[in-house]
Amino acid sequence: MTTPNFPESTLAPFALDDAARAALFTSARSAIAFDDRPVDPALVTRAWDLAKFGPSSMNTQPLRLVAARSDAARAAVIESAMPGNRPKLERAPLLLVAAHDDRFHDHHEHIAPGMAGFHERFESNPEMRAGLAHSGAMLQLGYLIVALRAEGLALRPYGGFDKAALDASLMPAGWRSEVILGVGHPAAGDDLSGDRRGRIAAEVGVREL
Repeated sequence: MTTPNFPESTLAPFALDDAARAALFTSARSAIAFDDRPVDPALVTRAWDLAKFGPSSMNTQPLRLVAARSDAARAAVIESAMPGNRPKLERAPLLLVAAHDDRFHDHHEHIAPGMAGFHERFESNPEMRAGLAHSGAMLQLGYLIVALRAEGLALRPYGGFDKAALDASLMPAGWRSEVILGVGHPAAGDDLSGDRRGRIAAEVGVREL
C-alpha cells in the first residue's frame, strides 16, 4: 500500500467560529438520549477519516474500532457492561468499541515507510509496545469523539465494562478493548444528561512556568 501524496495546504490560518466551538465542545454533551434514526456506516467512516489525521507517537496509529451492529454483537457489548450502564447502552442506536491493536507495528510498511528497525524495535519489546498501544489509542480516541460530533452525532463514552470478557467474545486477534461508545443522532428537546457538571478552570489546570 502506498502513502498518498497530498498537495501542500494553501489554507490561511483560521479559528473555528462560535457555532463550531459550541457543536464540538461547549454545548456538546455526553448523551444518553437519541432519536430513532440508525447511524449510517458512512458517518462513522467519515469520522474515522478525519480522526486518523491527528498526531500519534511515531505515527503508530494503534486505535481500532468495532461497530457492534448485529444483535449478537450488541448483546456481547451490553452484557460486558456494568449493570448501571446497560440501560444507557441499550438506548444507543449504535455501539462502538474503541480498542488498541497490539500488533500495530505489523503495518510498518504503511505507517513508517523507510524507518529502519521500526518493526524490530516494537517486536522485541512487548511491554513498551503495549504501553504505547494503550496511550496512543486513547489519544486517538479523543480525536474520534470530536470527529463524530463533527458529523452531527452525539455520544457517551463508557469505561465500566469487563474488558477481558468483551475481548474474548468480540475482538479480533490482537485487539484489546479500551472504551465503549454509545452513539446516535441527538434527541430533540430535553435529553437525559442532567445539568452539566463543573469543569476545571484554566487558573487551576494550567501553569505558566
